[in-house]
Order: sequence, then C-alpha cells, then structure tokens
Amino acid sequence: MNENINLKTLEKKAYHINFQDGIYDIMFGILLISFAVAPILREIIGLGYIFFMIVPAPLFYMLAKKYISLPRIGIAKYGGHRKKKHRAMLIISLITFPISIILLTLTYLGPFQIDVSTALGGYAVPISAGLFAIFICGLTAYLIDFSHIFYYGLIVGLGIMITEYLNTIIEPPINNVLTFSLPGFIIILLGLYTLSQFIKKYPIPTEEITNAG
Repeated sequence: MNENINLKTLEKKAYHINFQDGIYDIMFGILLISFAVAPILREIIGLGYIFFMIVPAPLFYMLAKKYISLPRIGIAKYGGHRKKKHRAMLIISLITFPISIILLTLTYLGPFQIDVSTALGGYAVPISAGLFAIFICGLTAYLIDFSHIFYYGLIVGLGIMITEYLNTIIEPPINNVLTFSLPGFIIILLGLYTLSQFIKKYPIPTEEITNAG
C-alpha cells in the first residue's frame, strides 16, 4: 500500500516537472500578443491574419519542448489514469480547434454576424466566444492538472468581451491592443523567468553522466 502511494507521489512529481519550464506560460503570452495585433494584421493581409493567430504559439511550444525541455528531463511514461486524461484532452482538442477556426473565419466573413440591436445588446457573439474559451481552458486545466491554463482562459475569455465593449469607447484596433498586449507581455516575462530557473535547475546532462554505469 505504501509502495503504491509512493509511486503515485513520484509520478505526480515527475509529471509536474513538465510545467516548471515556463514554456506553457510563454506560449499563452504569445497567443495573447497574437490576439492584440490580429485586427492590425487583418487590415494589412486580410484573412491571412488567422495564420498568425494560430501558428506562432503552438510552433514555439513544440520547438521549445523539443530543444529545451526534453534534453533536460526526457520523456516519462505515466499510469493509466493520466493516459486516459491526455487521450480525452487530445480528442477534445481535435474537435474544438477546427470548430473554433471555422467559426472565427465565418464570423469575419459575415454569415454569423449578429445585428447590434439583437440578443444581449449585440454582444451575443463575444460573450459566447468568451465563455467558450473559459470553458475549454478550464476543461484543459483539469485534464492536464495545470491550473495556470484556467487563469489564462479567464484572461482570454474576459478579454474578448472587454474588447468588444471597449469598441464603443475606443477606436479599434487600440481596444484589442490594450486588452491583450499588457497581460501578454507580463505572462511572457514571467514565463521567461521561470524558464531561466528551470534551465539552471536542470542542466543538460553531459556525455559522461549520460553514459555512466
């Protein structure tokens, strides 16, 4: 019994090392900056701006994990419970990500636009999108056991709503920049600090250590 408890504790500690590198934090910071500049890019390159919203953050994450984290901590194998959670998260991501992109594209193309005199005072779309972002991030935070993602979901979800509200006070794209750029830069700086501490704590093993024994 004690052995099982110890194994679960060790597995949990090993699992949470994956979130000590700050890479998730930097990724979400980049995502927020992408949201901030999206309206500006939309005016310059049209629908091509969507590429800059969905590619840089995941691309950074994959490259940083491959070239910074994995050489230091390797790949751990986890028990069935965590594997089930990760499979569920993968399925949800595969379903929700393309739906989100399609809805985003169609909204800007026109079919899903809601007249300002209709439901929820014309804020039906941003409120729905904001709540959707909070729900998906909250579910992801639960499935991968990383609470930061829920808080970032709140920033994104509330940011979408606040941006639309500011649209009546401040000329776009300044409203977007104000809402998303400041938290984005703060999160990136915090992530970079966390990453620097991670690199100090987990240096890349030397060849002698790797081949020892």
